[in-house]
Amino acid sequence: MKASIVDDPSMDTFTRFVLKRIDPDIIESLTEEQFAAIHKAVKAATPIGKHPVHLRGVIPLYFARYYFVLLMGRDRRQAARQKDAIHRKEVDLVGTILFWFFMLVPLLVLLAWGLYELKVFLGIDIDPQTHVQDLWR
Repeated sequence: MKASIVDDPSMDTFTRFVLKRIDPDIIESLTEEQFAAIHKAVKAATPIGKHPVHLRGVIPLYFARYYFVLLMGRDRRQAARQKDAIHRKEVDLVGTILFWFFMLVPLLVLLAWGLYELKVFLGIDIDPQTHVQDLWR
């Protein structure tokens, strides 16, 4: 029943294109309300009609065919761009923290080892009863 709805000639091409890629068994299992909701969502996402200038064409050459698309309209993506920029800053911050953590920890370990070796070389013995080598044995 619903498979025939997908083949409905009154349906726009993009919606038919998307719905035909859904498994027919899944389409058959949908209620009319679910199918209508999916149809409405797909139709809302249709790229045609969202731009005042929507020009598509093909340039046939002897050796190949090239297509072109020209879309023009008002930019309504400001909120999405701001959200993406905030997310990018958060990811950059986490990456920077991880970078410095993995750079500084080994450097601090090397610095502590170097200071210990300098202490041993100079013969400074803060606690004559305890040595680092004793901890590793």
